Amino acid sequence: MGAIARGVRNPFRNGVRTAVLVALLALVMGLLAAMVQAGAAARRQLGLLDARVRTLIELREAGAFGTGGFGGDKPIGEEHFSLDTLEKVRTIPSARHIAKVEEYVYAPQIDPSKPNAYAMIIGLHPGAALRAIGEVDYENARLLAGRTFQEADREAAVAVVGRLYAAQRLGLSEYPDGALAGVGLVLQGMPFQVIGIYTTENDFGDNHVFIPLEAFRRVFRPGAKLSKIFVTADSVGNVERLVAELKAIPEADVVTAPEAVSTAQQTLGGLAATTAYGAALLFALGGALVVGAMVLATHERVREIGTLKALGAPGAAIVGQMVAEAFALTAMGGAGALVVAVAARPALRAALGLSVSLEAQLFLLILAGAVVFGAIGSLYPIVRAVRLSPVEAMRTVR
Repeated sequence: MGAIARGVRNPFRNGVRTAVLVALLALVMGLLAAMVQAGAAARRQLGLLDARVRTLIELREAGAFGTGGFGGDKPIGEEHFSLDTLEKVRTIPSARHIAKVEEYVYAPQIDPSKPNAYAMIIGLHPGAALRAIGEVDYENARLLAGRTFQEADREAAVAVVGRLYAAQRLGLSEYPDGALAGVGLVLQGMPFQVIGIYTTENDFGDNHVFIPLEAFRRVFRPGAKLSKIFVTADSVGNVERLVAELKAIPEADVVTAPEAVSTAQQTLGGLAATTAYGAALLFALGGALVVGAMVLATHERVREIGTLKALGAPGAAIVGQMVAEAFALTAMGGAGALVVAVAARPALRAALGLSVSLEAQLFLLILAGAVVFGAIGSLYPIVRAVRLSPVEAMRTVR
């Protein structure tokens, strides 16, 4: 135990060097853990996106361009996109394979008092995803403040607005607690209370206003008209069958999103690869730092090690001292790495658009990094100490 205690105390014999090394190790291990977490988040998001979007089928008015009709632009008839279309969806032969059906009504809004202030007002039922028009991942809207719609909001005059809309129209760019108290907007002369602010990390997608569908019908009076219907299949295997039967509805065009998944795969896949390369580089750098420090420490203690061997200290005690010193250094670096990893999360979230959460995995990554770096760093001093003869050590000049 005496050898282990000496090893733990040894780093403090040169305080300046140890402080610099621990700071560098904390930075390397903290960034390493954060990048591994970011890569895992990218792969997890890709898996969720793939499963979610591949089962998503979009129906819009036949012949509509892009986002489809926005309500009230065509008369409602037997062959027009309306609530009757919704009933046809629910009665197709494969309707048992439909997990969820969501109806949306859109209306464009232009604010003449502000340049280029164009937004989309979207009515939807509580519980439906905040599907920003033009987004690859339709369900990736993340709340920045407040809440989304609840069942009690089905007919309420409440709204969830995008980040850009909040900044341009409502003057809100920061969201401390209570920031939404008393914040409202007016649509067609009807006041709405803002209960939430969302972001899709995209300016176009962040310029929408979501309101409950019943409130939309009261304000814009689209009648039975619909803009879009989203159908979610219960599995990827049933999508093709559902699409074929939905295409039999004459007033609807059916759109699936495999291309969107492909685009997202390229983006998120490239992000995961980049973080993996970065993590490998940081791992090599961290190992080199510990090895370099231990090489210097061993060189300084050649005479000390030789003296211990001449006094009969067993090889196991010398090895234990070297290992303890290496692990003491990396343990201190690991403690600092936790601070670095936590501090890096907001920057990674802003740069990558991914939520890198503080999980138990982060602690395990830092612990594993410290163990591995300690093991790598102690290899050279162990070999040198074991092979060193007392006579050779006594002849070594500091």
